Amino acid sequence: MTINVSCVARSSPFYSAMFKYFGYELADSSYGKEYGYEDWKRWDLETPHEISICQVREGFKDKEYCRGALGHHDHIAFSASDRKDVDRFYRDVLLPLEKEGHCSIQDAPCDCPEYGEGYYATFFFDRDGFKYEFVVNPNHLLKMNQRKVDQGSGGKG
Repeated sequence: MTINVSCVARSSPFYSAMFKYFGYELADSSYGKEYGYEDWKRWDLETPHEISICQVREGFKDKEYCRGALGHHDHIAFSASDRKDVDRFYRDVLLPLEKEGHCSIQDAPCDCPEYGEGYYATFFFDRDGFKYEFVVNPNHLLKMNQRKVDQGSGGKG
């Protein structure tokens, strides 16, 4: 996944703190005047999962982010292990980042019954206005477990 940001050096504190918390390691980076990037990888998965932040290309620097527009993500949700994980991320990562001006928090950790029973999340934005969510969703876990049961019974469940 590639996320284009207005300035990699300016965005780095936010993404570094978030990705490190989620288990990613910085694999490569460059902070050139014309183009910069950071490649973040999870090595604990069977195949490395990579997310990169990249400097927006020349010719697009004057175009502002428009949430929901073609080619622009609406928001990205990362899964938490439990409610305490959401609370810890909020306290240890988001609050310090917001205090330093690297992000803005839309919602502190809260129940979101409109998304399902037990849905608990915090919502936040990077400096360019990209929206993120850190969530624990018991409904997802129930569906995942049911899928495993169905696969174990040959798909007849």
